[in-house]
Amino acid sequence: MDGLARVQSRIAEIQAQLAPLATRPRTTSTDWASAATAAGLTSDAALPSPNAGSSAAGASGPTLPVGGTDAGSAVTAKALEYLGVPYLWGGTDPTKGLDCSGFTQSVYRSQGIELPRVSSQQATAGRAVPSMTEARPGDLLFFDYSPERPGIDHVGIYMGDGKMIAAPQPGEVVKIQPVGNPTVIRRVLPDA
Repeated sequence: MDGLARVQSRIAEIQAQLAPLATRPRTTSTDWASAATAAGLTSDAALPSPNAGSSAAGASGPTLPVGGTDAGSAVTAKALEYLGVPYLWGGTDPTKGLDCSGFTQSVYRSQGIELPRVSSQQATAGRAVPSMTEARPGDLLFFDYSPERPGIDHVGIYMGDGKMIAAPQPGEVVKIQPVGNPTVIRRVLPDA
């Protein structure tokens, strides 16, 4: 078998492996919402106590600052320091660029709170906030912008007054923008 025949044979094998995926029914946002509810993403899961151990000690939840009366203000103030940082997919270093979840992870880490790396995992941190009317500055806002691939794919930090700060997409920079309609809202900061 010559090189071209081997390549064509391998392509046929891969296509045969992918064929079941092509016939699989597409999931919808409703399917994702049901799965999110089943996984506890939309419930009021208990927020870990501020002294619930540290991530260095292997705590299961985020390490929260003691107190918290101005925690939202501290988060939003820190987030503003990143204005103008370029978007970089997979970016976690503000000197090179940040993606949306790299941005939120960096901001919260500066406040002593460890978040998971990607937005879909960050959407499990803290506890659910039922609606934008109950959102507070510092809450995380999650979005499902991809109907062909349901699930969380973007995150920003609520600033108050219907605004959020986020690293939106390639070609843009960290900026303040209108909130829109988040799919999930989570509070990882302690209640005041």
